Amino acid sequence: MKRWMKLAAVAALAVGFSGVAQAAADLSPADKAAMHSYVLSMDKVKAFGDAMKDFEALDKSDPAFKAMKPVGNDSKSIAEMESKIAANPKIMGVLRKHGLSAHDMALMPFVLMYAGMIAEYPQAGAKLAEETSPAQITFYKQHKAELAKMSWLSGGQ
Repeated sequence: MKRWMKLAAVAALAVGFSGVAQAAADLSPADKAAMHSYVLSMDKVKAFGDAMKDFEALDKSDPAFKAMKPVGNDSKSIAEMESKIAANPKIMGVLRKHGLSAHDMALMPFVLMYAGMIAEYPQAGAKLAEETSPAQITFYKQHKAELAKMSWLSGGQ
């Protein structure tokens, strides 16, 4: 359970609390399709962890960054959230440094959260099938041990 709380916290940091609520609520067909088609890779997951460390450092050292409103607070869709991320030069600077995009930041935490939820609780699969692909669930299962060691996902290394 701690892992899911940590992942939800990462998603909240990335997109704001209401962005997490939006992802957990009814998603539009376009949002479901975006999530379903997102391709996970360990390279991207590791890069995201490195980017999260940079965001935490910025949050401590840059008052302007700390004062920024999370990009997902009033986003009505994943596309809108992605657009807001892409328009933020500080966020994009960190993402580009790690070879990531606004698309990765908007989707990866949610895709991992959903895939992990289904891997751990298969009965959730039917309810999340439109937004979670079999490949994402397989990825999570194949990399579960490695993912568990990542501090941004599980709270410890």
